Amino acid sequence: MAASLNELNRRASELKAAGRIDEALVAFRAIVDIAPGNAVVLHNLAAAFGDAGRDKEAIDWAGRAITAGITAPETWLVLARAQIADGNAEEGKRAFLEALRRRPDDPTAQKEFAQLVWMLTGNRAAALEKLDEAIAGDPRAIDLRIIRAQVIGQSGDASGEYEEILAALKLGGGNQPYLEMAASNSALAAGDASASLAHARAAASGVPTDPAVNQALARAFLAVGEPIEASRIASRLRAQFPLDQSFIAMQATAWRLLGDDRYHALFDYDRFVAGFPLACPAGWKSAERYVDDLIDALDRHHQYKTHPFGQSVRHGSQLPSINLIDDPVLKAVGEAVRGPVEAYIAKIGVGADPLRIRNRGGYKLFSIWSIRLSSSGYHVNHVHPQGWLSSACHLRFPAPGGDSDRGGWITFGEPGVPTKPSLAPEHVVAPRRGVMVIFPSYMWHGTVPFAGEATRLSIAADCVPATG
Repeated sequence: MAASLNELNRRASELKAAGRIDEALVAFRAIVDIAPGNAVVLHNLAAAFGDAGRDKEAIDWAGRAITAGITAPETWLVLARAQIADGNAEEGKRAFLEALRRRPDDPTAQKEFAQLVWMLTGNRAAALEKLDEAIAGDPRAIDLRIIRAQVIGQSGDASGEYEEILAALKLGGGNQPYLEMAASNSALAAGDASASLAHARAAASGVPTDPAVNQALARAFLAVGEPIEASRIASRLRAQFPLDQSFIAMQATAWRLLGDDRYHALFDYDRFVAGFPLACPAGWKSAERYVDDLIDALDRHHQYKTHPFGQSVRHGSQLPSINLIDDPVLKAVGEAVRGPVEAYIAKIGVGADPLRIRNRGGYKLFSIWSIRLSSSGYHVNHVHPQGWLSSACHLRFPAPGGDSDRGGWITFGEPGVPTKPSLAPEHVVAPRRGVMVIFPSYMWHGTVPFAGEATRLSIAADCVPATG
């Protein structure tokens, strides 16, 4: 029986790894029917429900696995993530603490717990507390020290992050290409372009074909004023990964510095940036009524004080996967954005450039989320590497303080990496209630910080071409 269960689990896991999550759920559920008291089998089903975004079922089956006697911290991680996604951050926090009690040196659990505490409190010291305890127990744990550096950097201290990475490099000794890459990125964020290039070169000497290392090298070349070298690297990366939007943005930035006309074909704001009102989903009398309800729903579900790690938002909260939340208003959001996206696809047409060459007349919603910014909040300039079309739809925003006040506006063209010389935004779009601004995912974009008591509430979506 054990061998048979192992084989069934292997097949179900292969389905999940292949992205065939619905089939995987059926397979894992069938295994539970065979061995309903097996704690590992119960855990596997809980994890599959978590991967499918079916959070309540993940919570249920993780609880059953724990009741059945499973001792692995991974089950507590499944439970923590599902509870957080289900809107119960405090319960998720307790589950994370149980996972860390069982395995305090788990880098994944430490990072996710630190991020949760940071988002709930905005307190860096509180976010680092459990991580520092684990490092005190194992001072040579380089992976934990790297996470500590990331927490420091993502909570606003770029120089502190770089110092932590340097300490980890010293502790590791020898050839550490990925640590050198991390040092290159953190040095760049801290404003030391020369050091960034030195670290990137050291990383590339160890793993010369690694795309992330080469991207770090290209960024460093942009920062020190060598766009020709950056363009050469970006060109190779685009040949290897033609759909990665970050490599398109990198080469476009080099072209802009070089005065190459190919830049303007990519960053054609008149042609490729456009706004369309949200559609009215079934069940609402008007799009305006839907926007009213959408604002109310999002305000109910935003539960954090500040931003997550690794995202563009600063001084605000992010609510991911809003279409998967068990709320009829949020479940209708896919229908509301369909009209704007279809109108945009029809507007841009087809062509040979990286945007229009992928236009097959349809799309698939890749992800959709919400941002709520407070006073002084903004988005750093960024792109969406896995997207095709990206967007932002303002729902609530502060009233302008005067004709020249652009607080909360979307900016386009200013790179999210340092350049020499520095490059300013080229295009701005004023917020309009219920209007979705759509643009290529490779296009640098951010927002202008705003002042005042009002919050800026928006939704954003990434789409990829239809597969059919």
